[in-house]
Amino acid sequence: MLATSAGLLAAGLAGCSSGGNDAEASTNATSSTSDGTSTADTESYTVHIEPNDPYTFEEVPESYGVVSGPLLDVGMSLGIQPSATTGLERAPLKFYDLLDLEFDESGITKLASGAESGYDKENFYAADADVWLIPENTLARFTGWDDSDIHEIESQTGPFLGTTLRFAPTAAVSNGTNPYTLYEAFEKYATVFQRQKQFHAWQSLHDDLMATIEDGLPPEDERPTVAAIWRGVSPDSGQFRIAPLHRLGNNTKSYYRLGMRDAFEGHYPGGPIGYEELLDADPDYIGAVGGLTSLTHEEFVDTVVDPFENNENGQDLSAVQNGNVIRSGGQYMGPIVDLFSTEAVAKQVYPDTFGEWPGPVGEVPEDERLFDRQRLLDVIHQNV
Repeated sequence: MLATSAGLLAAGLAGCSSGGNDAEASTNATSSTSDGTSTADTESYTVHIEPNDPYTFEEVPESYGVVSGPLLDVGMSLGIQPSATTGLERAPLKFYDLLDLEFDESGITKLASGAESGYDKENFYAADADVWLIPENTLARFTGWDDSDIHEIESQTGPFLGTTLRFAPTAAVSNGTNPYTLYEAFEKYATVFQRQKQFHAWQSLHDDLMATIEDGLPPEDERPTVAAIWRGVSPDSGQFRIAPLHRLGNNTKSYYRLGMRDAFEGHYPGGPIGYEELLDADPDYIGAVGGLTSLTHEEFVDTVVDPFENNENGQDLSAVQNGNVIRSGGQYMGPIVDLFSTEAVAKQVYPDTFGEWPGPVGEVPEDERLFDRQRLLDVIHQNV
């Protein structure tokens, strides 16, 4: 087992028990942290994170394991590097690099060879995390394991307390949708690690950014429409998957909070659509969900923008004609990625108000940034 990062919480190993109801969970968590401070000597406390049962911690967990998704960014936002992950090929490491936020891959146990394959129980035993920020249904889907397999791992390590942070509920998508918004889930995990004061500092930073955004938005009837496309955008394939805009849709959060209107509102396709349906909607903007994280500016232009402009059908889209093919964070968007993505979409859609978008994420001039990078780092490092 590889050593965990030196920046992890200086707390004891987590002891724990499950059970209790919602009322007990709320009372215990509140009474043990009434001053909002972080301490490794806290009394036992219970946290209820849907769809899991309430769980009682006897000590603050020191280590956690996670798949490469938004909960990795949640942990990093609290200043805690994971001790175990799946493959990191699509993880939002570029944003940590931009902040000079340390992420030491040498101190991480790999749970699987990829994000969705190559899982081995022995890796979980070797990692021996105090808590797993991995949804059980996600793990079952990638591994074929049943409840007994997961309970076996829990009995020898820590509990699984992951939750889904991606999809919004629609008529086409009813299972696997999010029970929480990003910040609702973030508060739950801040309680797991007893970092409520840090969460409140994050919330203040988030609210200040949103106040800036909301002050600059045009009237609702003047806001543009967007078709948010996920699972990659390949213009020459002629196949596009549309992601809805919704308060619980974490992967399209950046468009929703910028007040953009969903070009497919009320008639979300249940599967991929083609150019005919995209042309019928003819959105003002086409959004590449996740493209801000997974692609460089040059890759985005080469694989998304130029192919749309050179495609016989793509050329007929208003968004393509007007240079309104944009990109955002998506699948891996936790609090850190969310700030960068909100800034990027604001500048791409409303440059006259929020400043021109330079293309590469790291090239926003300091005096044109919509959030303070140093303040962000101070919150992460608990200098608050």
